[in-house]
Amino acid sequence: MRDLNNNGKKYKLVVFDLDDTLAVTGQAVLPEDVKLLKEIEKTGIKIAVCSGKPVYYLCGFMRQLGINDAIMVGENGAVIQFGISLPPRENYFQPHPSEADSEIAYLKKEFDKLIDNIWYQPNQVGLTPFPKNEKEFDIIQNCIDENREKITHLTVYRHGDSFDITPSGITKYTGLEYLGKITEILSDETIAVGDGVNDYPMFGYAGLSIGVHVKNPEAVDVNFENVSDALQYVLDVLK
Repeated sequence: MRDLNNNGKKYKLVVFDLDDTLAVTGQAVLPEDVKLLKEIEKTGIKIAVCSGKPVYYLCGFMRQLGINDAIMVGENGAVIQFGISLPPRENYFQPHPSEADSEIAYLKKEFDKLIDNIWYQPNQVGLTPFPKNEKEFDIIQNCIDENREKITHLTVYRHGDSFDITPSGITKYTGLEYLGKITEILSDETIAVGDGVNDYPMFGYAGLSIGVHVKNPEAVDVNFENVSDALQYVLDVLK
């Protein structure tokens, strides 16, 4: 377990994954956890949420929690927004090749030809289609496989309910690294809290990594069975 005092250096940023970390996917944060988040905010540390969801979603989520000065890192690091207001007072897009944008636009046209009324997450950089059934999953997968040579600047992740298609090289690690450059907050001044494999890049970046029921405890400095215990641990570290 890492030294709570961070070798005398003060933590300046705590970054939370959203789904199945701060809250069960599709559900609200529990009242007792909202209280702990507010206590963490009172310590003066900056609070960020890093998720595959778009910043619009994260903005509304943090507004409901009352974390007004939150930082949103959306689309797994591709988009960064400061504050919960729209339009944002500051927003940034992680640099990536223009070829990736063209390839995403190409794939979307192909998907639209093959599937009627497909729903896409309202991203600003990546493409996240949500198939309605297994047949549509197969159609999208086949389209991706048949066009591999045309989408060399993209990385594709298949999930249980969707596909995440992003410019290659964009991860939660590079998202936090880019945020660190903007804020001048160092990696060892950063705490990361998450639950799954897609959070491992974030764990690798942060000075202190905290898991919420992470299946591989060796991936984090400390692992808890629930977010309440993880939040209390963060609060104890900051006091």
